[in-house]
Amino acid sequence: MKIVHLADSMDVGGAEKLISLLCRWQRQHGHDPSVHCLYQVGPLGEQLRADGFEVVSHGSSGIGRRAGSVYSELKRSKPDAVHCHNATAAILGAIPARIAGASSIIVTRHGIIAPPYVLRRELKFALASRWCDRIVAVCEEARNNLMAAPFAARQKITRIYNAAPAPCSDGTQSPSKSGFTLLHVARLSPVKDQETLLKAFAMAKAQIPDLQLWIVGGGDLRSKLEHLAGHMELNGSVTFFGEQADVSPFLLAADLFILSSVSEGIPISLLEALSAGLPAVVTDVGGMSEVARLSDATITAPASNPAALAAAIAKMASSRDQLPRLGKLAHECYAANFTLERMASEYMALYNCAHS
Repeated sequence: MKIVHLADSMDVGGAEKLISLLCRWQRQHGHDPSVHCLYQVGPLGEQLRADGFEVVSHGSSGIGRRAGSVYSELKRSKPDAVHCHNATAAILGAIPARIAGASSIIVTRHGIIAPPYVLRRELKFALASRWCDRIVAVCEEARNNLMAAPFAARQKITRIYNAAPAPCSDGTQSPSKSGFTLLHVARLSPVKDQETLLKAFAMAKAQIPDLQLWIVGGGDLRSKLEHLAGHMELNGSVTFFGEQADVSPFLLAADLFILSSVSEGIPISLLEALSAGLPAVVTDVGGMSEVARLSDATITAPASNPAALAAAIAKMASSRDQLPRLGKLAHECYAANFTLERMASEYMALYNCAHS
């Protein structure tokens, strides 16, 4: 099957990582996937190009020109399935894909679309989604929010959990660590709320002196967060590693995974942690509470609440003898719900259902 993935870009992010994973799985299973970017190609797109995938940029100025470019390229390539990723891709791509002759069109909303809705945008998405065969949410919370959106095509909405590859050691040395080490993997941005994380870490460290925190990820807030860590006298306990192409060495070495987000779907980094057998502390937002219920190896805390997050950290750090049991539960949850094989097969079933 010839499959086109349509996205805003292939910058480093959770949705973009999923697109890359899907492309590789689909090619391994005899299909012909490609990626079309509405804006810049991005580093993940360049990597796909280097690995022999077709990656097309529609970076012309103006919405109309982009939609026209999508139509022209789809008319040329004649894909069997077009998979739009997030609202903009559906708004600009669903109608051109149908007119170009694609027999299967689906859209995945990779995050949570919680009220209050941006009415104009959701109206555009509602119209575009009428041209799609299925609308995919990445967790039950996301599905419920899509169902509640104005003018939603509710009969088309379904749920497919995100996935992540299991980490593997390629011989790269893991960072040296001492004490009980927390790992945070996310872009450094307001929605991930690393400021609350640092405050909670400082509170927990007052009770658990050997705590360490590794922060893996890049973003505009790095200098601000580093300054905050210094102001809180955490420089000896908090290490900023920046963006890393492979987080496996960190996952395989840490003791506990932690996310402090104020909004999420199901973050890929959390699924990677489960696959590595890492228990987790996360905020009670989006699909993360869903993962906690499924795994029994994850503690949730209210978002934007440093004291509650600190208490959860301290609880885990004070129960170190339970980590092997919790790690086993985490991996079992991953194997049952969040493997790439499971996710990719469910998407293929959607493509084939509409294609037939």
